[in-house]
Amino acid sequence: MKNVGQPGAAFKENSHSISMTAPGFTGKIGAGVNELNPGYEAGLFHPDMGNEVVNGRVFLDRWKLYFRSESVSEEMPMETLEVEFEDGGTRIYFKDPERPDLSIFTSDQSILKHPAMRHAAQAQAQMTQVLSKREANRALRLTAYFLVFCVVATWFCSVSLGFMVRTIASWVPMEWEQKFGQKEIAKLRSEGMLIDDTNQIAQVTEIAQPLIKVLPENRRDLKFYILDDEDANAFALPGEYVVIHKGLLQMVDTREELLGVLAHELAHETQRHMIRHTIAAEGSLAVFGVFIHSKRATGSLLGMGSGILVSQDFSRSYESEADAVGWKYLVAANIDPRGMIEVFKKLKAEEDAMGFSHLMPQSLASHPALSKRIAVLQKKWNKLDRKTGFLQLPPLPWPKATNADESRLPVQLRKLMRGGR
Repeated sequence: MKNVGQPGAAFKENSHSISMTAPGFTGKIGAGVNELNPGYEAGLFHPDMGNEVVNGRVFLDRWKLYFRSESVSEEMPMETLEVEFEDGGTRIYFKDPERPDLSIFTSDQSILKHPAMRHAAQAQAQMTQVLSKREANRALRLTAYFLVFCVVATWFCSVSLGFMVRTIASWVPMEWEQKFGQKEIAKLRSEGMLIDDTNQIAQVTEIAQPLIKVLPENRRDLKFYILDDEDANAFALPGEYVVIHKGLLQMVDTREELLGVLAHELAHETQRHMIRHTIAAEGSLAVFGVFIHSKRATGSLLGMGSGILVSQDFSRSYESEADAVGWKYLVAANIDPRGMIEVFKKLKAEEDAMGFSHLMPQSLASHPALSKRIAVLQKKWNKLDRKTGFLQLPPLPWPKATNADESRLPVQLRKLMRGGR
């Protein structure tokens, strides 16, 4: 930067130079600019000054924007003034199209509200565009924050509700569970649904012994029953009652497969899914009310929902939890856990053969898709450290059905295939 002119005088070498003033400059800046107008803290940058920024103040009037410091004096016409905003920062840059290398900036956002800015047509258009974009981005950010808040709030409420449901379920006494289980077994017996085959019941009980040994100590006094139903199914009732459908006993080919199903159903029972399902079905307000009133209100909550304990399917989360917990039981009992996978594969093959797999969207199904459950369990097997050395279990002690393929079909479907008989 060349030093031209007499000391103490303002000068401008050419259109790419900057004006200099002697220290203590007190000349007239412009209309409306005086000692009562302190201006705005600002900085000036020009290549002629190297990498240094000159600190000073900015003043405005109807015609010009003025920058003043002890050593530099510059002006920009308001008519052609351009405005730029720092990305991710607070600086506002002022530019003169005739002198593109010169930049004057300030972080004082209030300068945009100065009355003189109304006379800067170019700057007004740029500010409107930038501020509109900022408002749009701000609206998007607020919307995103709101959605994140909703997701977090929903997750927190879900976790909190789950914790309260688990806590309330833990308050349910074993005596209540046993009475409930006895009542349901008596109901099945009165309807003629149970098969009194003590020999096969004893065989099932014997097969389950390795698995029973790894269950919680207060969940090992299991009582097994066989249901006269051709569906390949089983369920465990509160009070340590396990009901196995006749169709399941005919479907499984190995003890490992039967134990895979039992491990899943026993996980439902040890995790108190029936009780938790009943409690949760009463709604969050009822759950919260019982939770804050401690154990005294637990009985009334179960009484209100006991009718749905055995009439509704478990949620997908409960089924997934039963798969995971049942898998752990099998591994802990040194039983080849692939039996659970094989059973699901058989159920999936029957589901595909009957064309049921595409009747309902997965988002509306209460159970996770069998293909997904099989994939999850297969990943567990792939990650298992030990894949050999499991118990060598003997074959099943009962013969297979003569028409096993038909016996595995649901009763309603078999009746349809037989013409409604």
